[in-house]
Amino acid sequence: MLSEIAVCLEIGPKGAGVFVPDCPGCWVFAKTKNKALKKARVAVVEWFEWMKKHKERVPDLKGKLKIEVAELLWVNYNPVEAGKPEPLFWSEVLPVKKDDIKKTLKLMYYSRQDLLALVSPLTQEQLDWNPPGEPRSIRNCLKHIAIVEPWYINRLNIKLPEAYPRDVFKLLNHTREIVLDCLNDFPREKMKGVFIPQKYKSPVCDLWTARKVLRRLVDHERLHTKYIQKVVKMYKKDRGLRLFIHLSRKLKECPFNLKLARM
Repeated sequence: MLSEIAVCLEIGPKGAGVFVPDCPGCWVFAKTKNKALKKARVAVVEWFEWMKKHKERVPDLKGKLKIEVAELLWVNYNPVEAGKPEPLFWSEVLPVKKDDIKKTLKLMYYSRQDLLALVSPLTQEQLDWNPPGEPRSIRNCLKHIAIVEPWYINRLNIKLPEAYPRDVFKLLNHTREIVLDCLNDFPREKMKGVFIPQKYKSPVCDLWTARKVLRRLVDHERLHTKYIQKVVKMYKKDRGLRLFIHLSRKLKECPFNLKLARM
């Protein structure tokens, strides 16, 4: 049995990005088109496992999984870079229904569960550790996740409160509540149509729809949760290396020469 999954592909001069319309939260990047499509195949399998983890009834991906490029955009920027433009695909122009919003709310709940389970046990040192060669500390990443969510809603020219608490965990909870309140009482006139944001405008590809916003609300947190997982692993490896160096120095400073005794 062949399972076909349609994807949207964005190709720039220095990278490519892929998202899966039917699997919100499935969004990958790579330096080449082929690598991005390979990562998408893995991400789709992981997405179905994610659904099973949260007790969702989903079909098994039996046999060979085929990734079908349903839409392709060639762009003149690097899709891999943070803060890149957000192009609008045709699959995101379709109006949304209440069931689409309910599905998004459920996936946002699952995603937030996973994020909090990951970061709640972390120490202040882990939260503030700056990983070598990476753009953000975990605390900075959490702040980014929190602030971007209402920003997405704002893309549809929906006004939301902008007074935020400083504590990052309170901030995560605060902005999530704001966004959930909006989605639970989503304006009917925003369910269809293409919108150009009136605030915090982008000079490139600044076209938004409700379907695009719903997808990004799930995609963004899932993407950054994976980043945090990577940083946690980097921290543990770095800490282990520092401990090894410390113990090695202590042994060299030991006043006794320890030798193995022959039995």
